[in-house]
Amino acid sequence: MPSGLVAISEYIPKREGLLVRVDMSDYLIDYYLHRKEVAPNTRPEHDEKLKELIACFAIHLSARTGRETHAWTVHIVADVPYSLFVTGNTGEIDETGVAKGYIVGHILTDHIRHTDVNSIHAQFTSRGQAFTSMVRCDSSDIPKMVEQFYNQSEQHPLRLKLSDSSDTALGLVGLPEYDEEWIRAVDVEEAATSDAVTRSPLRTCEFAFSCDCSPDKLIPFFRSLSQASLEELYGEDEELQITCPRCGRQFGIKRADFTPEQ
Repeated sequence: MPSGLVAISEYIPKREGLLVRVDMSDYLIDYYLHRKEVAPNTRPEHDEKLKELIACFAIHLSARTGRETHAWTVHIVADVPYSLFVTGNTGEIDETGVAKGYIVGHILTDHIRHTDVNSIHAQFTSRGQAFTSMVRCDSSDIPKMVEQFYNQSEQHPLRLKLSDSSDTALGLVGLPEYDEEWIRAVDVEEAATSDAVTRSPLRTCEFAFSCDCSPDKLIPFFRSLSQASLEELYGEDEELQITCPRCGRQFGIKRADFTPEQ
């Protein structure tokens, strides 16, 4: 049985569109438990923005090929500056059309510079190559920002519809040689429900809320530092608190956990 955030993709022939249905209900259980642990004082409006971004990001990943890792950093104009970060991977797509990947996100509030521009900064890696792009957005509304990002950076349309009453979302993506007039004009819910629209099941992506951060991954970096650098870094402290930028989890790195290389 599918678990986590489930994104079901359907191909729309002749129109050359991809319809993606997202259900976040199971995923949000782990999401809320994690946010309660790492950021119990999260502002409700920030939390809503991050959830919307994760839903849009899941649709984005579902429209990509497997084995790509993507990350978006979203800067939003606000009186108290903050940014949103989300990253994920679809994982391998098996012979049945099912992929098991992950999506993790975080709200960045410390040391964020004030900005007068809403923007999405994107990067992804595929087969050892890295690609980046940045799009300035006219709105701070997350779905509108992502749609504008697609038009400018991806060079094809994405239509988004996030439910106001449930943890679901719809995305309609234009594929190569898409019917531009239809893709841009059709009601997204109609594309998802109308018997007049032919839809063929394509694949299912299951995304867990998961981050592989750990103190062990940082130990090699600390061991590469000189004794003088370590002394400057730690000062009089016996432990440093490190915050994972991907998920916000904090963990301590103690002096006693490693011996610097001589």
